[in-house]
Amino acid sequence: MINTPIYVASRASIPARAAMWRDLRATGAMIVSTWIDEDGEGETVCFTELWERIEQEIRSADRMVLYVEAEDFPLKGALIEVGMALAMGKRVFVVAPGVTLHPRSMRPLGSWAAHPGVSFVDTVQQALIRGFEPIA
Repeated sequence: MINTPIYVASRASIPARAAMWRDLRATGAMIVSTWIDEDGEGETVCFTELWERIEQEIRSADRMVLYVEAEDFPLKGALIEVGMALAMGKRVFVVAPGVTLHPRSMRPLGSWAAHPGVSFVDTVQQALIRGFEPIA
């Protein structure tokens, strides 16, 4: 596993997603996302502070990994996180098992997924070990 900081995003309202990230962090992945530690209802005290923290965590990361399954739509905050990462020049790896994308619009994700800084990989493990390639 690569030992570089990684920001992860997924649907926070699905407890299994944050649990997956915590498990990967426990096995050595350098996941800097702290939202995974407060994914339960009411655990985030201040959303303003959360978004300031998210921005700093994305800034500190070498890359971002977005994980989404077919039942995770609509995405909300994760889309903002992706936009922040791309605006900061971070590479975004998308893992979307079971998600069928419309060939032109890339719905249900959206056309942002065609951004040159976005790469699709089959597994979270692939996203965690891919070499960091800055966006040209």
